[in-house]
Amino acid sequence: MKPPNVILLLKSLAKRLPHWLLLRLFHAHYLHGQAKLARDVACFARLPLLETLNLGQLKTSETVFVLGSGWSINDIAEERWKIIARHDSIGFNFWPVHAFVPRIFVFENLLYEEEKVRQFRFRMLKKVMEQRAEDYANTVKIVTEVQPPSMRQLATELSEKFRKNLYVGYTAPVIARTELELTAGLDYLKKRGEFEISNGVPWLFKYGGSVIAMLSIAVRMGYKRIVLCGIDLGKQDYFYQHRERYPESADWEFAPRRDPHLTTRRLPWMIPAQRVIYEFNRRLLEPAGIALFVENRSSTLFPQLPEAPKALFKELAGGSPAV
Repeated sequence: MKPPNVILLLKSLAKRLPHWLLLRLFHAHYLHGQAKLARDVACFARLPLLETLNLGQLKTSETVFVLGSGWSINDIAEERWKIIARHDSIGFNFWPVHAFVPRIFVFENLLYEEEKVRQFRFRMLKKVMEQRAEDYANTVKIVTEVQPPSMRQLATELSEKFRKNLYVGYTAPVIARTELELTAGLDYLKKRGEFEISNGVPWLFKYGGSVIAMLSIAVRMGYKRIVLCGIDLGKQDYFYQHRERYPESADWEFAPRRDPHLTTRRLPWMIPAQRVIYEFNRRLLEPAGIALFVENRSSTLFPQLPEAPKALFKELAGGSPAV
């Protein structure tokens, strides 16, 4: 007899179980499963686990720039890139298409699946990472969302060059259908100490899009200011689709470009990304005295999240402190 799918079982019980109990059952089960997968893949691929990485040794500034793939990345001036380069940065997923090399690079493990679009996405991400392997040799790299070693996946197919400084981690969400349930989940994890500053972190909180996992690692590393770059969350236009700047990737289209970003849609078990970021900021960042900005006001997060002021960049460039 086929064993029951615990996730489906929990979802079927969701209307009958109180959320506080469902939250705890789901989270414990999810963490257990992801931890095992991470150990299995790390052993198979001979890679270290994220929990063995001393994050404290990576932190060199009080400000971190989170580098997403939104179109507004193309609007960042060269002078501003020089300032960003003087501070810590975290790029994720298709970031290696860009010339700028971040201090930390996090990517979702992709499977080689039957669907042609997914196969193409797999090949393109693998190709660009292999092309940038030498540039990223000293960048700490973290792969998440790993699958059983028997499945074809990026984590087990990357060359030795790119495997340098590569760690296997995992992410976990909370089960939430409404903003109220999300808040309860964040409060639960906060009470458990899952957002406290720590050198050894086995997993990252993630709900919906990858940017939440980037915020989680920034919190665990103790940054005082987080600047979101290219986190546009509007249409699915990406910086690497700029034909003049990126002719080789301009035609990459993994989803219809004019459709709303997938993570911004409200689904039965997913709250829109903007709402998640606002709640994360309100429940975790603001009480800890962490300032969250967008680099460009074209982001749909603006004006709820403020644009990083010019005075801040002046300070980061070595000028007078921002008031």
